[in-house]
Amino acid sequence: MKREKKKKVNNNTAVQKENGLLLMILYGAVRVYYFLRGIRICGVNKLGKQPDKPAIVLCNHGSFIDFVYAQTLLIKSRPHFVAARLYFYHKQLGWLLRKLGCFPKSMFALDTESTKNCLRVLKDGGILAMMPEARLSTVGQFEDIQHSTFSFLKKAKVPVYTVKLQGDYFSDPKWGNGPRRGSVVEAELDILFTAEQLAELSPEQIRAAVEKRLYYDEFQWLATRPHIRYRSKRLAEGLENLLTLCPVCGEKYTVYTKGTQILCKNCGHLTALDHRYGFEAGFRFENFAQWYNWQKAQMRQKILEEEDFALRSEVELRLPGDGKRLTRSSGRGECVLDRNGLRYTGTKDGEQVDVCFPLRQIYRLLFGAGENFETYNGTQIWYFVPQVKQSAVDWYVASMLLYDETQTET
Repeated sequence: MKREKKKKVNNNTAVQKENGLLLMILYGAVRVYYFLRGIRICGVNKLGKQPDKPAIVLCNHGSFIDFVYAQTLLIKSRPHFVAARLYFYHKQLGWLLRKLGCFPKSMFALDTESTKNCLRVLKDGGILAMMPEARLSTVGQFEDIQHSTFSFLKKAKVPVYTVKLQGDYFSDPKWGNGPRRGSVVEAELDILFTAEQLAELSPEQIRAAVEKRLYYDEFQWLATRPHIRYRSKRLAEGLENLLTLCPVCGEKYTVYTKGTQILCKNCGHLTALDHRYGFEAGFRFENFAQWYNWQKAQMRQKILEEEDFALRSEVELRLPGDGKRLTRSSGRGECVLDRNGLRYTGTKDGEQVDVCFPLRQIYRLLFGAGENFETYNGTQIWYFVPQVKQSAVDWYVASMLLYDETQTET
């Protein structure tokens, strides 16, 4: 009887063993760079040792480089991080990420390749590192976690640890223009569940414990650290890509920033950021998180009042790049987001298309502040650049509110 040949693993899709030397060199270089840019990292290991293997480590996600902060406590364990598939479209960057043990995930989309890699890491006795919010925090506050995550944790049947980060968002916010001097990032490693405890819990109980452990509010944290001061001549620049509604005149996309100043094209000076991300005394809001949450409430009210609520924009469609770029221009058309989902009508590589992504499939539209909004279909990203780039955050907020409305109705 012939022996069956062992099926080869596809190195283009399967998670790879990390290159330890490369990992140490790159981690050291990045740590030095951010230290020179004024960021101090304080790590606390409440275990007194590295996590047992195999295991899952969950980390909250306030900054683009959270994997560096988490590695302060985990580098000896050489965890495999789940990363956005977008970054793997670039050939050299994708190669580097794979050599560091990372593997791609199509965020908020059905991705069997990523699921197989997660299980492969655990089967091989490794550490699977996940940022379950699956996108950068918008204003330094905890973002929700998709419920399928908690079912996966239960089915994995391995210990679950957490790395809780605080101060990471303020060190280099999603909307900002680089690291802020004076930043302090605190990282804490602890166990959340043993495998035995997981077996006794329901997904809903797991959800409650995970969210309680990972919950964060950067402004609440900063209030308990009165010695921290953030230094940047351009501290406020980029905030207009979150703050799209003027609270004085009520106009959209008239807010702009310069240095530490926040202004409106209609109203003139509105307020300014101080060295602790607070606004000037007497302004309507104490900080930008309050402003953002106010405009989110305005959109929620509009959705409730308008049965035919919709966002519309002329867009450029960008698809996965040629290996030299993350994305390439593929066409132009119109996007409409309403209670039916996201619809794109326009061109795609020279052909006319009409594509709809149902709300249940979207869950949340990802967005780049002042850049784009995007969704995945399998392993392919649909990357849309709106005519008014400042509006990208509104597409994210609207997708969230519309999706959550459907869940309330059911």
